[in-house]
Amino acid sequence: MDETRLVSDIRKIVGDAVERRRGLVSYSKMEAIEMDRLARAVERDALDRMKALLPALPAGAVLHQLRLRMQRMEEHLDELSSKEGIAETSRMLESDDIVWRTFEDVVELLGEG
Repeated sequence: MDETRLVSDIRKIVGDAVERRRGLVSYSKMEAIEMDRLARAVERDALDRMKALLPALPAGAVLHQLRLRMQRMEEHLDELSSKEGIAETSRMLESDDIVWRTFEDVVELLGEG
């Protein structure tokens, strides 16, 4: 698959996720915690789908930056999982924050915000 097509497919995945995440706000009766949990699930799904499309050795600058961001996210999540003495709630919140920051970086990089 050529790079232009691949970046376009990734933009679609991320753009759809941004719209799904925005759509959660319309559920005004939903608790903020539940809305946040669902938003993180949307972001994780989009990042997983994007990661599956990325070539192991991306040639283009955008794909390379996306690959680096995904690798950095995985490293942070691995570090977090290896930490001892952290309450599970805190671990989950930190994991959510790592995913959220990565997703926001990807959105900015792709200009989908």
